[in-house]
Amino acid sequence: MALSACATAHGAEPAPGDGFHLPGDYSEQSTVAEFQARFGTENVQVAPLSDTDDAPRGLVLFPGDPSRRAYVAFHDEDALTGVASITVRDRGSRWRGKQNVHVGMSFADLRRANGKPFYFYGFDATLQGFVQDAWSPSLDADDDTLGALDVGPGEEMYFAVELGPPPAAAPIQASWYPRDEMSVSSDDARFPRLGALFEVTAIRAFTSLDDE
Repeated sequence: MALSACATAHGAEPAPGDGFHLPGDYSEQSTVAEFQARFGTENVQVAPLSDTDDAPRGLVLFPGDPSRRAYVAFHDEDALTGVASITVRDRGSRWRGKQNVHVGMSFADLRRANGKPFYFYGFDATLQGFVQDAWSPSLDADDDTLGALDVGPGEEMYFAVELGPPPAAAPIQASWYPRDEMSVSSDDARFPRLGALFEVTAIRAFTSLDDE
């Protein structure tokens, strides 16, 4: 679904003005200078976005403060232009997504926040899954409402989450969760334990070059 098409389809909650909200007022056109003006130049570090040798270059916001840290990737990592995503991974972070979604929120609470079933990819060998652009999978003649986590009016980025087990979780039996399925409903009757077994491990706002 193109961003411009679904951005006018339903209401969205007001974005807080402190900047720690995704997607908030961020967009693909947000610049390094704007991040520096909002958060302070000393809190915006140009750096690799992971510890791997081929990690892309981007911005790390508040690199020494897990309560405010975020990672900004760009479509053009050399010029640092065209925001591709803003990602938050720390439990206890003050960053919030739509409907107060945050790192550490249970899968069950994520389902309630969206207000309707969503579809997700899950789970790989490391027990990681994700929801991206599938908050409103059942648009038809009988159900034309969008999920609350879908993109809303005035928003210029999509919202996504990563999923995984909580830290130090007890072993999860393979029959309790889907494995490497491309599209699984959050209400799939085969997996009644999902709501308690998994949680949000990252929140993300992202853009797509396909929308241009």
